[in-house]
Amino acid sequence: MPDQPDFLCVGAQKAATSWLYVSLKHLPGIFLAAVKESHYFTPFDWTDWRRLKQVEKRREAYAKRTDITDEYRKFVDRQLEYYSADQVNDDWYRGIYSFADEGDLRGEICPSYFALRDENIAHVNRINPDARIVMMLRDPVERCWSHMRMHKREKGDQFHFDDAFRDPNVMHMFLASTAYNQAIPRWQNGVGDRLAMYLFDDVLDRPEQMLRQILAHIGYERPVDHDCSRAPVNVGDPTPLPEQYRMDLYERLQPQYEFLESLFPERVREWRMRYEQPARIAG
Repeated sequence: MPDQPDFLCVGAQKAATSWLYVSLKHLPGIFLAAVKESHYFTPFDWTDWRRLKQVEKRREAYAKRTDITDEYRKFVDRQLEYYSADQVNDDWYRGIYSFADEGDLRGEICPSYFALRDENIAHVNRINPDARIVMMLRDPVERCWSHMRMHKREKGDQFHFDDAFRDPNVMHMFLASTAYNQAIPRWQNGVGDRLAMYLFDDVLDRPEQMLRQILAHIGYERPVDHDCSRAPVNVGDPTPLPEQYRMDLYERLQPQYEFLESLFPERVREWRMRYEQPARIAG
């Protein structure tokens, strides 16, 4: 078997991709690299910086752990050293999966792949034309607000919500990562029925059932115990969404609700009620 991913989770960001990484990483027979996201297929100039930053964070995290063996620590160190390459190419990317054991199901979870262009999806297919694709979806307003809160946590006083809502260039980053009506058709056209989509709400309500569905899609055939899913992680801070921001985002993201309604009509109706019912009461 050539070194290649058997599956990719391509986002969306802030839609339970970290939950999926943690849950899959605990299962025998699945290989996920010590660094969650390589950003290899992402066509932006920040990808190398982001990859190296993740290596630094993972080194710090593993240095503090006391629950792993020396042998496993050395295994992780080898991976982190490999990820630290100055230049990357297809051979480098395939080499990530050479760390897997024989027979492992190998994959990557990288939310930046959500917005890949057609030519980048074609690149994925050249690496493995049979790779299964997982996409996690979330209520557009909630996804966008969670993304903004994360950005605020990272930037601190350099980022202000009021300024962001007034600046189209800043808002573009958050809205583009919520552009389901662009990303989903591109992935559908590129990989066909190898794409499966799952909802953040269902992960919260039925994590074990959703994980089992994902495992079936990616081809995991081993038996799993009754507690195969892990608690959601990276859920973000609880900063409430002010009403003016709430309705602003809902208006901006109308095209996303209209598109998703054709795929998940009942769930999207529930989402819409969160925003339209309070507005009717206030009116």
